[in-house]
Amino acid sequence: MKIVIILVVLLALIGGGGFAAWTFFPDVVKPMVGIYPEGQEPPPPPPETGLVNIDPLIMPIFEDGTVRRFLVLELSFEVFQPNGALIVNSQLPRIQNAFLTYILSLQAKGLNDKLTDLRFLKERLLRVTTDVVGPGVVNDILLKNVFERPVS
Repeated sequence: MKIVIILVVLLALIGGGGFAAWTFFPDVVKPMVGIYPEGQEPPPPPPETGLVNIDPLIMPIFEDGTVRRFLVLELSFEVFQPNGALIVNSQLPRIQNAFLTYILSLQAKGLNDKLTDLRFLKERLLRVTTDVVGPGVVNDILLKNVFERPVS
């Protein structure tokens, strides 16, 4: 009997919460269930994307004019379909060169600590990639693994 009472109370709370949301927040709730005001169309679906995996990039980190460590980047590009993968694969040597140039320029400016700041690194590498392949090709960069390896 207790279970029945608990279920009835839970159903009443869920129903009351749904009614309150429908009444007080119609602009938020109605688009969630597919009901749009007159004159407003549903937003277009996002474009299809795909992933382009590349081999790990190994870049030297210089200290006092010599290589002390290596920065290893394992990443993937989220590209817009259908031509994004073809463009990225054809421009991959230029992208890798731009990454190496950018990492070395950070080191020349004394910003070695920024190499481990993943948010900073991701934003900048995405900007460098967009400069190389053009806008509307790469949507995002997925940093799968970023680490520094000492020279052995």
